[in-house]
Amino acid sequence: MGKDMLTVYWQPGCSSCLNLKEHLTRHGVAFESVNVRDDSAGFEALAKLGVRQVPVLAKGDQWCDGQMISQVNVLAGIADQSSGKLPPAELAERMAGYLPVLKAYVSQLPADRFDEQLPGRPRSYGNLACHCAEIIDLFLKVLQDKHPLVFDDYEHPTPPEHDNPEKLSQYVSQVSERLTRWTQTGLPKQDFDMVAKVYYGTPTVHEFMERTAWHSGQHLRQLNMVLINKLGLKPEPGLSDTLFKGLPMPQLVWDDQLSF
Repeated sequence: MGKDMLTVYWQPGCSSCLNLKEHLTRHGVAFESVNVRDDSAGFEALAKLGVRQVPVLAKGDQWCDGQMISQVNVLAGIADQSSGKLPPAELAERMAGYLPVLKAYVSQLPADRFDEQLPGRPRSYGNLACHCAEIIDLFLKVLQDKHPLVFDDYEHPTPPEHDNPEKLSQYVSQVSERLTRWTQTGLPKQDFDMVAKVYYGTPTVHEFMERTAWHSGQHLRQLNMVLINKLGLKPEPGLSDTLFKGLPMPQLVWDDQLSF
């Protein structure tokens, strides 16, 4: 790889990885693509940069976290074309809208296929469903419990307390109730311009909330795809485009290079 060539380090099913690749492609930026799950040299290259997470955009010994699009734009030479974010109340409403759908999808997951693996990624169907709720739960923990978000919060096996459809359904309900309480009492008092304590950069709380909304929504789209393409089911309820309108999420559901 040339020292001036941009390189994207990614893994299948990673919503932020896909978003990064689509962003670069949309702006006509050429890049080398390294799937770290398929190319062991990719992990070694990241280690040399002192990094252990994806997505990462690198150029020689310079790199940035691919989740911080403002930093991606600087490294890739893209003129910043930031659009307005949905207001916090609307973002909270979107997240609240995901959770009943997620709970319905969890109830449709056959218990004997809960631990079946996604293609090209060591993540099970159950873990994907758990991750959808966990993303929102972690957002609330960062704000309410002063929990500093770390990469491993997003990358871990399904906890034993959520390891079957019945227990996971109860967890989704708990997250929904917590989000409702925060929306009613915490949202009106929240300073959305303050910096959120997260591992991938220094986003404002508003930026972190926007990412939480589209991140969880993207994985809900993937779970919908699992039910249809892997389990041969008709997900009920179906996904409405209005749930995602105005969110800066990927156009594709799984990946632009690997078939689901």
